Amino acid sequence: MISILIVDDHPMVREGLEAMLLSEEGFDVVALSANGEDALKAAAKHRPDVILSDVRMPKMDGFAMLEHLRRLVPESRVVFLAGMPLKEEERRAEEGGARGYLPKDVDQDRLSAAIREVAADAGRFVREEFQSAPSLLTAREMDVLRLVAQGRQRDQIAAALGIGPESVKTHLKGIMNKLDCPNATSAVGRAYELGILRA
Repeated sequence: MISILIVDDHPMVREGLEAMLLSEEGFDVVALSANGEDALKAAAKHRPDVILSDVRMPKMDGFAMLEHLRRLVPESRVVFLAGMPLKEEERRAEEGGARGYLPKDVDQDRLSAAIREVAADAGRFVREEFQSAPSLLTAREMDVLRLVAQGRQRDQIAAALGIGPESVKTHLKGIMNKLDCPNATSAVGRAYELGILRA
């Protein structure tokens, strides 16, 4: 029996994954956690074989959680499930000691097979092919993001690119949605983190 801890800040995702995995032979979902901090407590208590975790969560994100887990329960193997998979993030996951990085929309058979592979082979890293990070944003969104990173205001960005302030606002909204960030400042930080922008 493979014991599994599910970590995601969205209740529907947690419960959906739990129902899906419990319908499979040989899986036991031992706990559900809403963030990285809760997951550390649950992992220490249950010592699961596999931890399925979201990457971006409040309180403690997946990467910070992974760092703690490697010391706390080194035998547990972490597989990240990303709502918006990015190549740079996949690389960071592998380098950080995770055992997999898959999109959240991965089908049930693939996810089940991945869990079994990871549980059976400590050195295995499971992945899917997907669009790489630099092509995530359009060319115009990249232009806007670079100017935001330089500290330009919306009117200055509009003037520099020869577009209206409303267009800048629309592009910024698209950037924040794609990078899963609440504001432009955090979007710039995320873009550097992911390698979309380089210092």
